[in-house]
Amino acid sequence: MENLEQILKKRISNFGPISISDFILEANLNSKFGYYNNNLPFGERKDYVTSPEISQMFGELLALWSIDCWEKMGHPKKFSLVELGPGSGILMKDFLRVIKLNSKFVEKCNQIFLFEVSPFLKKIQKNNLKKIDNKLLKKIKWIKSLDEIPELPFILIANEFFDALPIKQIQLTKTGWRERMVNYNKKKEFFFFSYSNNPTFLENFLPRTNKRKKIGSIYEIPFNMIIFLESLFNKLKKKGGACLIIDYAKNKHFGNSLKSIKKQKIINPLNMIGKSDISTHVNFDLVKEISKKFNLISNGPTNQRNFLIKLGILLRVEILMRNANSKQKKMLKNGLNFLINKNKMGKIFNVISISNKKINDLIGF
Repeated sequence: MENLEQILKKRISNFGPISISDFILEANLNSKFGYYNNNLPFGERKDYVTSPEISQMFGELLALWSIDCWEKMGHPKKFSLVELGPGSGILMKDFLRVIKLNSKFVEKCNQIFLFEVSPFLKKIQKNNLKKIDNKLLKKIKWIKSLDEIPELPFILIANEFFDALPIKQIQLTKTGWRERMVNYNKKKEFFFFSYSNNPTFLENFLPRTNKRKKIGSIYEIPFNMIIFLESLFNKLKKKGGACLIIDYAKNKHFGNSLKSIKKQKIINPLNMIGKSDISTHVNFDLVKEISKKFNLISNGPTNQRNFLIKLGILLRVEILMRNANSKQKKMLKNGLNFLINKNKMGKIFNVISISNKKINDLIGF
């Protein structure tokens, strides 16, 4: 039976090594064998957990942030809500449970757009959201392109979206900077990393610095993120609104952040292709830099711990504890710890908001 590894073996054998970006695209989103088209990766017993699966408080607090943002934007009479990569739909489910308590916010919200390219995940999202308030359910529309968002101000949430987008990598070799590629050894039957034979235009993306780099140094160019953000920020400039981005943060300009996760353990990305999640870390300085090209205003980045504490997660857990049984109390404590502990998600996850106008005293920052 054909699988993704066999497809890539044939492709590389016939046409030569493929770029890291092509490799990530195939591994995650191949229409037949891609990871996100065949697997539900999120959950305690799945390949990895995301903040919404860990605790209901995460989605609830993002709803409070969105309401505060809308109010400080001047209560637009019509606006859209957008979520990029809604995962299992749990974040939006918790989010909607809170916003339905604010009738004015719900009334002025024209539509709720869920940006999802995986038909498999879209089905799961629909299933998890089918029991929500009918008034809100009618507002939901799934989209595959930012062009489907109407000409209205919008509030956008992107939790662990950009880390799954393909990137390119270049590495300093004895003959200079070369693009890092994925290759296949026919005799020994394994995938391995190799380099382009010739210099690459990707060198132009290297930061200007006088510091000489060691042989083996890797620099990542997130082409897909750059293109996506330029399109998004252009819309933000024209229509108005705010974006909230939460993701794994890249803490150094140089270094390899390409990783694969299976059963909550990091494995070699060249193993279990299409059966494990492949992702990278997000350069928040670059997100900020791109926003400046469109004369947008940024808050942050700050780490997830500080953001959630400022949003009131400690007070929220206290309130939930009052009516919880012993098992629920344990779950709440564990969830809180996972979200804000600096050795778990508290520090490695960063948060940034981008808006077309200065929003004074925006909560969380």
